[in-house]
Amino acid sequence: MRQKNPAGYDESIRAWQIFGYDEAQRVLSDPSFSADMHAARQAAGVETTIPPVIERLTRASFFTMDPPTHKKYRGLVSQAFSRRLVNRLEPRVEEIAGGILDELRGRESFDLLDRFAYPLPMIVLCELLGIPHDDRRAFQSWAGVLTSPEQVVAGPGGAEQLGPPLEELEAYLGELVRRRRAEPAADLLSRLVTVEVDGDRLTDEDVVSLAAVMLLAGHNTTTMLLANLVVCLDEHPEAAAELRADRTLIPSALEEVFRYRGPLPRALRLTTVESRIGEHTVPAGQPVAVWTASANWDERHFPHPERFDIRRSPNRHLGFGHGMHFCLGAPLARVVAEVATNLLLDRCADLSVQREAPLQYRAPRVNLAPDALPVRVRWA
Repeated sequence: MRQKNPAGYDESIRAWQIFGYDEAQRVLSDPSFSADMHAARQAAGVETTIPPVIERLTRASFFTMDPPTHKKYRGLVSQAFSRRLVNRLEPRVEEIAGGILDELRGRESFDLLDRFAYPLPMIVLCELLGIPHDDRRAFQSWAGVLTSPEQVVAGPGGAEQLGPPLEELEAYLGELVRRRRAEPAADLLSRLVTVEVDGDRLTDEDVVSLAAVMLLAGHNTTTMLLANLVVCLDEHPEAAAELRADRTLIPSALEEVFRYRGPLPRALRLTTVESRIGEHTVPAGQPVAVWTASANWDERHFPHPERFDIRRSPNRHLGFGHGMHFCLGAPLARVVAEVATNLLLDRCADLSVQREAPLQYRAPRVNLAPDALPVRVRWA
C-alpha cells in the first residue's frame, strides 16, 4: 500500500487510510485534522456505547483535543510534569526495578510482562502521582481495566461492565485530589492542582481526568515497549549481544523498537475542512486512519526497514506521534525503559522467550504487544 496507494479511501471501513511517512507526518502536524475521537466516530457512523464515566475520565485528555483547548491543557500539564521532574525520578526507578527483579531472582521461568513490564511503570506512576502505598493494590486493579481498551469493544455489554470499577477509580481520585488541594504534598497531583498559566488553573474534575489519562498513556505504552523490546532482542540475538557489549546503544535500541514494533500502530483524525492528502482531495468530516506502524517502515525514510537495527540513525519514527500531539510522557517512558533494559542485562546472563506455543497478541488495531510474555532466565 505504501508503494501503490500511500493515501486513499477504503470503502470497507468508510475511512481514509494513510500508509506513507510523508502523508502521515503531514496529517499529524496539520491542526485542521481533528483529534477529537468522539467526532470521528460519529462522522464514520460507528455506533459505540460508552459509559458516562469513561467520557468524564477522558474529558481532559489533550491527546484528543484540538486548539485552542489543547494548548491550554497541555501548557498546564507541561508546567507540572516537567522534564526536570522526570529526570529526578531515575534513581528511584532503578530502585523499584531492582526490587522487582530481586523478588524474581531464582525463578527459571516467569511471565515477564505480568511480573516486570506491567508492575514497574505502574509503581513509578503511583509514586509520581502520590498514590499512598496501602492503596496501590486497588489502584492496580482499576488500572488493569483502564489499560485494556479492547474490552470496550469485546462484545455485547462489554462497555457497561467497565462502568463500576471505573466509577470506583473516579471516586478514589476525586477524594485524593480534594485532599491534595487542601494539603499539597511533594507529588504530581499536588503540582497539577496548584499549577497556573496565564490565570488558568485546572479544576478537580480536570485533575482526575488527567491522572486517569496519564495512567492509560504512560503505563500501558511503557509496558508494551518493554515487552516488545524483549521480543525484538529474542528474535535478533546478534542485536542482544551487541547491546550487552555496549550499553550506550540502549537509547537508540529503544527508538528502534518504537519504529520496528511500536505499541501504538495508528492514530485517528477527522478532516474539519476540505484537505489535500497526497494526490487526493478529502472532503470535510471524513475520518482518517494514520498508520504510523506503516509509516515507520517507509522505505523512503528508513533504508531496509525490515531490519531491526539498534544503530539506526537518523530514526525519526512516529511512534510517539508528531506535531502538537507528540507524546508528553515520552521522556518518562524513555527513562523507565532505559533503566529497565540496563537492569535486565545486568541481572540476566541469558533471557529468552519461551516459544513452545506462539505468542498471543492484543488487538493489533489498538495496541501491538503480546498479551503474555513467558521467558526463561539464567541469572547472572
